[in-house]
Amino acid sequence: MSNALRYRQSAFEVVPAWRRWWPLAVAEFRTLFRTKGGVAVYCVCLLPGVVRLVILLVLFGVLNLGGGGIRAGAGQRARGVLEPASLDFYLRPALDVMPGMVVALLLTSLVTARAIARDRGTNALELYWTRGITPIGYLFAKWSGCCALFATLTVGVPFVLWCVACLFAEDATPYVQLAPSIARGLLGTLTATATWTAVCVFLSAVCATPSLAMVAWSTLVVGTDAVGFVFAKLLAAPWLSSLGLWNAGAVLARAIAGVSQRDASLVTAVITLGVATIGIGALAQRRIRLSEAVG
Repeated sequence: MSNALRYRQSAFEVVPAWRRWWPLAVAEFRTLFRTKGGVAVYCVCLLPGVVRLVILLVLFGVLNLGGGGIRAGAGQRARGVLEPASLDFYLRPALDVMPGMVVALLLTSLVTARAIARDRGTNALELYWTRGITPIGYLFAKWSGCCALFATLTVGVPFVLWCVACLFAEDATPYVQLAPSIARGLLGTLTATATWTAVCVFLSAVCATPSLAMVAWSTLVVGTDAVGFVFAKLLAAPWLSSLGLWNAGAVLARAIAGVSQRDASLVTAVITLGVATIGIGALAQRRIRLSEAVG
């Protein structure tokens, strides 16, 4: 019978759990690159890093844009905010509200916030459960794929910029000596990225449709930061700005990196991230149960 139907004969083989959810994580990472529009969006997200790269190349004399006057002017500005020998030069594009939060919202709203809501809308969750992927494995696969994509901007771009500085600087000593600080900085941004991604994936599991998930995620990020800013101004307590989800992650990342922060509360930031992760995660756990996902 099997020969008549041209079925392939195969022996039973026990497959470890990671081999079942790994393709799902890879597929989630590649979601944005399946269309030309997605590639264009990713290129837009890379623009802040490209601007920093151009600044580095001008400062080091690799690019000569308009003669030495521009380089001299750029060198004077670099003594202030744009100092390539400081850790802040590499972290600010990823952690500041502008452009960091704007770029992050663009990327996560189109990919991460839609990750599980999209599967729920197409009734794909039942298919995953029947393929031996547990709900926990499914959530981990979605989180890891989205986190890896997000980290290319928050971790990969700063690392590439630092490598460029080490390669093209006339005296690479200050940049090589910055390596321990860069390592702590990248660990901080990775921690913040992983936390933001977890909250977004959990929120996607809670929402019924991809559109609702996108709106809910954008409202959560922008709304909490706005509330924190307003309370900080009204009550003259700058540490209340850490009530914002984005600002809380930035405070945590800078604390891990060892960057001094004024008017910031690490305790408030950790509580904000913890409440958001645990609270929305508990709701997601109920929504992702086998009985409700299939039913």
